[in-house]
Amino acid sequence: MKMRIRRADPAGNITIFVMDQAERKDYAAISRQLLVREDLGAEQVGFVEKNADGTTHMQMMGGEFCGNATRSFGYLMSMLSEEKPEEITVDVSGSAELLKAEVDLDKGTSRTQMPLPQDIVTLPPIQGEQYKMVVFEGVCHIIVEDAPKSQEFVNEVIAEAEKILDCDAYGVMFLEGEKMTPVVYVRETGSMVWESSCGSGSMGAAVYLSREKDNGTYVYELHQPGGMIEATVEKKGGKTVQCKMGGPVEISEEMTVEITW
Repeated sequence: MKMRIRRADPAGNITIFVMDQAERKDYAAISRQLLVREDLGAEQVGFVEKNADGTTHMQMMGGEFCGNATRSFGYLMSMLSEEKPEEITVDVSGSAELLKAEVDLDKGTSRTQMPLPQDIVTLPPIQGEQYKMVVFEGVCHIIVEDAPKSQEFVNEVIAEAEKILDCDAYGVMFLEGEKMTPVVYVRETGSMVWESSCGSGSMGAAVYLSREKDNGTYVYELHQPGGMIEATVEKKGGKTVQCKMGGPVEISEEMTVEITW
C-alpha cells in the first residue's frame, strides 16, 4: 500500500515521519522497509498518530524516546499549523509528560525540553574498564570516554547493560572532549545504527559531564558526524532540574512510498 512520509534531518540523524495511520503491530515491519532504502538514508522512523481527542502523538518505531525526533516533530507541527507557533507542546513516545519545543522556522532550528534523567548507574567491568549509564525513561545511554571502538565492543557493552536494566533502546556514546560518536540499538526493531547525531545521547553526555556540578546552567556543544547539537543542563543542589537540547532541522515536502507487509 502507499503511505505518505516526510524526511526530517536534525543534524544528520535522518528521521522518517510516517504521516498515514497504521497498526502499531506493523510498525517494526514498516520501519525495516523504510530503513533499508538508500534513497531515504534514514536512521530511524517515527509514526504520527491521531489521539481520540484530536491531538497528535509521535510514536517511535520501537516505542523509545528520541530527542532529535521530538524536536523535529515539534518543528513539523509548527510548520503545518496556521499559527506557526514558536513554542509548541508535543506528545511523544518514551515520555510520560508532554514536552515543550521552541521552534524558529526562519532560522531552521528547534530546541526541545527533555525528560529528566532517572539515574546514573555503573556497569560491571568491561574489558577492564567501568562505564556509566545515564538512564532516561525510554532510553539508556552508556558513556565511553574514548575514541570509537569496534562493533564487538558495542555489542558487549549493550549486552551487559541489558542484564542490569530493561530499556526500549540503548546508546553507546563515544566521547572525546566535545566530539561525540553515537551508536543506538532499538530492541523492538533489532536495529543497530552508528548515527550521524543523537539528541537523547547528547543529553545523556551532558548529564554525565555535569554529574559532579552543584548549582548553575551548563551548556555543551557536542560535535557529531552529522553536525553539532547543543545540550543544556540546569542543576540545583547537585540535582538536575531541567534539560534542553537543540540544533538545526530540515523537513522535506510530503512524498509517497510503497509499503508491503
